Amino acid sequence: MKELVKICIVGGGNISNTRHIPALKKVKRAQIVGVISNRGDRAKRTADQHKIMNYNTLDTHKEDGGLRNLDWLNDVDAVVIGAPPREHFYLVKLFLNLGKHVLVEKPMTMNEKESKELIELSKKKKKIFYVMHNFQYARNMQKLTEVIETKQHGDIVSITEVQFTNHDRRLPEWYNDLPMGLFYDEAAHFLYLLEKHGGKVRIDNSYAVYDDDPSKNTPKTLNVGATAGKVPVTMVLNFNSPVCEWYYIVNFKKHIYMYDFFKDILIKLPTDNQHLAKDILLNSIRHAIQYWSQFVSNGARMFSGRLLYGHQEVLHGFVEAVAGGKIDEDLTAKNGHINVVAMNEIVNKANRRK
Repeated sequence: MKELVKICIVGGGNISNTRHIPALKKVKRAQIVGVISNRGDRAKRTADQHKIMNYNTLDTHKEDGGLRNLDWLNDVDAVVIGAPPREHFYLVKLFLNLGKHVLVEKPMTMNEKESKELIELSKKKKKIFYVMHNFQYARNMQKLTEVIETKQHGDIVSITEVQFTNHDRRLPEWYNDLPMGLFYDEAAHFLYLLEKHGGKVRIDNSYAVYDDDPSKNTPKTLNVGATAGKVPVTMVLNFNSPVCEWYYIVNFKKHIYMYDFFKDILIKLPTDNQHLAKDILLNSIRHAIQYWSQFVSNGARMFSGRLLYGHQEVLHGFVEAVAGGKIDEDLTAKNGHINVVAMNEIVNKANRRK
């Protein structure tokens, strides 16, 4: 098994600097040896900030990106791509053809045709091809997964996913170029969790309300009805909110689990029976105790930049796979492809109601 895996960062934007690089620095077997971006200033700034020895500008007008004869890149084993979604197909194909293992940010590609082509190419080149489906490895989401898989409370009755988005927050400059804007950039997180916890996802219906301004691709609200295996799913997304909050809520017959994405908080509540005052107040106390005890510890991690939402675990798994270890099926491009298909189905059904 390979002792040290040499990694090149591709992109050099926010996700590379705040998630990928900090997480990779915690992976003992990983060594970051370079940064590549289509913007030379961004590659240099990222390399300087993190004391990475090499950096280079990508020439997207060339089939090989102008990288084939780059000496230091010859020693690189794998790349971690944090570029905008519309660039994923070109970049993954480029680095697979250059003989590198690839981990790409979600969403994997823009359509089913692209994802199929890349999967076939990775097989042909015999290279690891992973997608950054990280929230399934966040600490408290793993606890919820264990509850589900061990059937501590029996079968899942239903799943509800809720998203509120504040447009005043820091948003990628390219999001409006995507189908349904922010939805397409972020929806994979909800969909791979459904696939993991429920089973094969089927999109039953999708209804979007759009802004009067046709240039805004992100809808004001989006409601999706789906089925994961046999589990009914409701997705309620509000992209016109004054705050940002994401919740993943799993209902069992006698218990409910509520997961808060941004703070990595998991709340467990039992049934409130006949919804009498004592039951309501008791569950309120349970909720408050669980919330504040987790808020204190996770808040400190968030403030210090140590709350990495599963990125470290994904990158550790990727490095181990590249080194010759076990393949994590939950991170393979096959699952990325499944997400791309579901996302495009939601977009197409919603657009018929525009």
